[in-house]
Amino acid sequence: MDKMKKKTPKNSDKHKRKERQEKIVVFAIFVIFIAIVAYLFYFLNFQPSSKDAVAIVNGDKITRDELDWWYKISILPEDRDLVTRQDFLVVSLIPQEVLVQKAEEDNIKVTKNDIEELIGLFIIQNGLTLNEFESHLESRGLTIDDIRTSFETRATIIKLLEKENIDFLDNNAFKNYLNNLTNSSDIKIFPENINKLVLKSFEETSDKICNEDKPIVRLYTTTTCEICEETGEILKKLVEDSAANGKIEAYHWSLDTGDDLLTAKKENGIPKAEVDIFKKYSSRSQVPAVIIGCKYKHIGKLSIEEEDELKAILKTLINKNVV
Repeated sequence: MDKMKKKTPKNSDKHKRKERQEKIVVFAIFVIFIAIVAYLFYFLNFQPSSKDAVAIVNGDKITRDELDWWYKISILPEDRDLVTRQDFLVVSLIPQEVLVQKAEEDNIKVTKNDIEELIGLFIIQNGLTLNEFESHLESRGLTIDDIRTSFETRATIIKLLEKENIDFLDNNAFKNYLNNLTNSSDIKIFPENINKLVLKSFEETSDKICNEDKPIVRLYTTTTCEICEETGEILKKLVEDSAANGKIEAYHWSLDTGDDLLTAKKENGIPKAEVDIFKKYSSRSQVPAVIIGCKYKHIGKLSIEEEDELKAILKTLINKNVV
């Protein structure tokens, strides 16, 4: 979309994307076996499931909600285009489950002090103060309790490796140990449940997708709306690449000024058809209102918790449009 390009230049520098990809860090205990175990799972025979499981490991189910939670806490938002949910499930979450199951079998326990010490060490190693760490978590929509839960798992795995006299920095020893565990495990993956569109914040309308050449994302706000600015910034970040690449169109209509805030120029007013869409899907004229393809809507503040959901909706619509 030409208007979008004037405001937000396309950022597709392959070198920068490669550098960012190389810097992706899942938690340190998972990083060691990412490359080691990937091949163990990609060639499994996938079997259908009517349940909400994305994988079953030795009879224990990993649900879509669990995958979403671990994915959110482990992968930075800016890296989620580079690490898919299926990649993360295969190379991190399933191996983690295998190790945790072994720890439970060996009756390994961790204390609150174990967890707090590990968190403290993590903060120090990253050169952060506690306040800076908590601010970083808040910016990602996470809490310190989320981190405690994740570090409990991490501490459990560390204790397991200590008990087995396995140095996870010793690639060969760790690889052999993990291979033995995974080879003796019964692992099933259900890819049809991994990327299934699950709406939590957005609402699906009763309408079919608008008769459009490409999906259109519309945001309606006002200059007097105190919660609209953050929504506008989040939406702009999420749509700018797809709009610049011509996969979608995007508008951010300021209702009281008539301006499209995604363009550099000042519009003289909002087309009547665009106003009619706002009135139809925001029946009480509430803002901010996000309307995607006339099929999905979100009334109220859009926060970082909804980023992945919005991206999944866009991906669904873009794929349908391509087909």
